[in-house]
Amino acid sequence: MESRRARGGGLLALGGALAVDGAMAKLSLGVAALIVFGSVVTALVIARGDHPENLASVPLVASSALAWGAGTLLAFASSVHAFRRDRDSGIRALVSARARSDGEYLWARVAGLARAIAAVTAGGTLVTGIAAALAAQGASVALRTLDSTAAGMAFSIAFAATLAPVGLATLAARSRVGGYLALLGVLLIPELLEGPMTRLLPEGWGELASIPGALLALRASLGQETFDPLRFTRAFALLALTVLLALLVVRGQLARFDRERAA
Repeated sequence: MESRRARGGGLLALGGALAVDGAMAKLSLGVAALIVFGSVVTALVIARGDHPENLASVPLVASSALAWGAGTLLAFASSVHAFRRDRDSGIRALVSARARSDGEYLWARVAGLARAIAAVTAGGTLVTGIAAALAAQGASVALRTLDSTAAGMAFSIAFAATLAPVGLATLAARSRVGGYLALLGVLLIPELLEGPMTRLLPEGWGELASIPGALLALRASLGQETFDPLRFTRAFALLALTVLLALLVVRGQLARFDRERAA
């Protein structure tokens, strides 16, 4: 048991290191730092402005900016040609020597990337939220800001857990252009169809027609004024299904990649 835990911890650490390797991945960390800095400055300005009640919205905006800015960039940088890079650099051989199955290799890759994205997005949201709450000049505003910070962090963690397998499923075994188009298709095409789907699906389900919509619904369901357990359950279930399907696709992509290499 202990050796298995040690091996799992080592593989997770390796996956995390691979997730932030490369110039573009490091650029995403710089983008995240700029977003957090800008969000904190914005919070200070709002706290001392004419509408300090808007302070609670700052962590929510920051969580979206961190996710779709730095988080997406990190997922792209880590996922594109991941299988080929791991093979050419000897990482795949190293992992195969430590892991008992391809499943453990994929777990290291997916979990390492998810942890890195969560550290960037949820960590940045937390820093922004704490700064905004400390800047608040009233207890009620501070509490609402902390509440929105918690909702933003939940959104960020769900984003990381979803985008890591989706990114690898669309980018790891494809060309750079083809993979990027596939990722955009998975994220954007359902979003563009949200309007028609809202009219076709039962009430409350139309917003779940896309990954961005489901993530926003999950965050909104945790808000102090919009708390809705049923809405949260629907969004969580859809995201969990998306993660499961993406993991199956990643497994199939790896198998196909290995067959093509052996041919």
